[in-house]
Amino acid sequence: MASLLDPDVRAFLRRSLIAQVATLSPKGRPFVTPLWFVLDRGALYITTGADSRAGKNVGQHPGVVLLFSGEGAQGPARSLRLRGAATCHSGLPWRVLVRVAAKYYLAPLAMASELRNARKWHLRQRYYGQATGGRGHIRVVPVAAEFLARP
Repeated sequence: MASLLDPDVRAFLRRSLIAQVATLSPKGRPFVTPLWFVLDRGALYITTGADSRAGKNVGQHPGVVLLFSGEGAQGPARSLRLRGAATCHSGLPWRVLVRVAAKYYLAPLAMASELRNARKWHLRQRYYGQATGGRGHIRVVPVAAEFLARP
């Protein structure tokens, strides 16, 4: 087991772009969805609203599992699994919003991708417009981390 303080864990999270977020439905059924995330002050902030399926699930079952593949990683093929306690909130703190913008919109490769897909921006707006509670986030405080070998 590793912790969020482990430099290898933090480096792996920096190279990862997507968190596979596993939650449980109110009836205890598993649900996994890929979502954007940033690390801030020892917690992971995952961009989704309280009205999303993941947000609703966290309201009933706060225990979550996150899987990261380290998309930018060079070297051994492995994944990172984090277990944590989650809460769902509306909006995003400014410092977190700035981190999201820097990671997913302003980084050189991210900006190039955004510009290549400019014709599809309306689809993102439709996705965010579905949430009647507005934009928000899931905040996860990790309690355990471990590296897994990929098959």
